[in-house]
Amino acid sequence: MAEFSESVPFLIKADKLGKGMTGDVGFDPLYLSETMDLKWLREAELKHGRVAMLGVVGILVQSVIQIGGPYYSESNPIAAPANVPPEAWAQIILACGAFEFVSNKGKMTMADMFSDSSRVPGNLGFDPMNMGKDASKRSTLELQELKNGRLAMLGFAGLLHQFFITDSLALKF
Repeated sequence: MAEFSESVPFLIKADKLGKGMTGDVGFDPLYLSETMDLKWLREAELKHGRVAMLGVVGILVQSVIQIGGPYYSESNPIAAPANVPPEAWAQIILACGAFEFVSNKGKMTMADMFSDSSRVPGNLGFDPMNMGKDASKRSTLELQELKNGRLAMLGFAGLLHQFFITDSLALKF
């Protein structure tokens, strides 16, 4: 008899889940882990979570403080990208691509990103405050980052939908 998922009790648990990854609660309703590399999926989840955490802060700060000038004074996050010139978009996209290329040492695809078995998903080697030195603390911090990232992804989507529905700022003073 098949084992059911902890997080979605009416679905059969995906076979590749539950192998000791931090924050694994058996949530894979589309069974992506059956056809894709689990480490690659975790890397994507961490990156999206980190970007969402920055995005939530960005929306909240942008609703209060704007940089002057015709391109950057829009406080509505839905309309703001349309005001940025194409040259600036090119710079942003090229800078993000260069950062991804350098941080992944040129290994960008699911097929080769984790060819080095010692590579840990989401670990960019950036720990200026040495918070990850202690292994027992590191697993707790990894779980906190993962959960905060998941929450930020939902929060960012909620803030955007607030703008779609109410056409108002996230913060009002």
